[in-house]
Amino acid sequence: MPENINNKRISTSSLSHYPIGCESKWLWPTILEDRLSASLYDWLVDTGSLTARLKQYCQEFTVEILTEGNYPLSDDEKIKLNLVENVGFVREVLLKLDGTPWVFARSVMALNTLTAPGGELDQLGNRSLGSVLFSAPDMQRSEIEIAEFDAQSNVYELSCQLTSSLKTSLFGRRSCFLLGGKSLLVSEVFLPDALAYK
Repeated sequence: MPENINNKRISTSSLSHYPIGCESKWLWPTILEDRLSASLYDWLVDTGSLTARLKQYCQEFTVEILTEGNYPLSDDEKIKLNLVENVGFVREVLLKLDGTPWVFARSVMALNTLTAPGGELDQLGNRSLGSVLFSAPDMQRSEIEIAEFDAQSNVYELSCQLTSSLKTSLFGRRSCFLLGGKSLLVSEVFLPDALAYK
């Protein structure tokens, strides 16, 4: 895929194709609840700030940017955001606790969402998106969906390069946020070292 000149790749990973994406079969949490441990299910359906929760388990919380810029969106993402445009702003990061990646996060939005009140979302740098969303007084969040990512997925391939603690499959969640009247879709996949699987 040709890279937009404004797109940034700041990854230490050797995965060759970016963005990684979060394509899967997204379901209501109750459909998968019986297959998941109580701990994992709790992490997946928690409606609070994931950033705030993660910070409770480390001395140093950091955000590593994998890629951000203007990229084609999946049909599913366009439906969730009610978009007709094929290209949106995509940001993919790793959320790290004391240097260990716990979460892969993908945020997608219409290009005009970047100017939403609460911060220029393309200027986050190494701040987490959650720090902006959960500090906005008018933020609204949709129902959470969850999904499984098996060994055929790009997210799973990424996890194999980040840790030796491999899982049969990974699980993640997503929801839409409304900020300043504009929507963005945030997907978060728990990587093998995350406490969610313990």
